[in-house]
Amino acid sequence: MEVSSQQQCPTCHTPVALNANFCPQCGHKFKEPPLSTSVGRQLFLYLFSFLLAPLGLHFAFKYIRQPDAKARTIGIIILLLTIVAIALVIILTKTVYSSIYGSLGIL
Repeated sequence: MEVSSQQQCPTCHTPVALNANFCPQCGHKFKEPPLSTSVGRQLFLYLFSFLLAPLGLHFAFKYIRQPDAKARTIGIIILLLTIVAIALVIILTKTVYSSIYGSLGIL
C-alpha cells in the first residue's frame, strides 16, 4: 500500500503537498500558516503586551495554542509580561491614590 504525499484541493482539484498552507493554483487555505517567532516579532509582542497590558492577552493565547514549542514559550512570556504590567498599574494607582487623598486627610 503506497502512502500519498499529496492531497487534492477541494476547490480546484489540483494535487498539493500535504504540508502546504495554500493551494498554489487557486489560493484555497488548507491551514493557518505558523506564527512568526523572529526576534523582531518577539520584541514587538513583548513591548506591546507590557505597554498595552490587557491587549497582550490576545497574542498570549494565540501563541500558546500553537503546536511549536518556541511559539508556546513566547506565548507564556507574553502572558507573564501582561500580568506583571497589570500588577504594576494596580500598585502604582493605589500608591498615587493614597498619596493624593492621604495628604488631604480623606483616607
